[in-house]
Amino acid sequence: MGYSPNVPDGGNTALLQQWFAATARRDVDALLEIASPDIEYVPIMAVLEGRVYRGHEGVTRWVEDLFEHWEVFEPVGQHFREQGNFVIATGCWHARGRASGAQLDDQDATWIVEFRDGRMTRLQTFTSQEEADEALVRMSRA
Repeated sequence: MGYSPNVPDGGNTALLQQWFAATARRDVDALLEIASPDIEYVPIMAVLEGRVYRGHEGVTRWVEDLFEHWEVFEPVGQHFREQGNFVIATGCWHARGRASGAQLDDQDATWIVEFRDGRMTRLQTFTSQEEADEALVRMSRA
């Protein structure tokens, strides 16, 4: 893939799409190219557990944690909207549990992602559009 700090207009959406693809491939190196060294990542399960993954070390740990429990995990962004430094994406997950074999197809998801200087600095996942909208207002004020 190759990271380029000179991201054209709409480039943050492209970076998020690359992030989703790299997640599905378990490609930690590609994720780290996109992530700022000080990224804060709050995936849905981390929210439930009150946890935040921080920095490149956190992203690496998240991938390890994720695929310890999920044989397949594919975030699918279907609609993207850029708002300042943010990309708001809606879509779904396709996933299959490692131990249970339980299948999650088309589980609704909203991602709010902040970028700075062509790098992802914060990503948070929501299962409710309303919750994501409220969080975006709070993040925009910060």
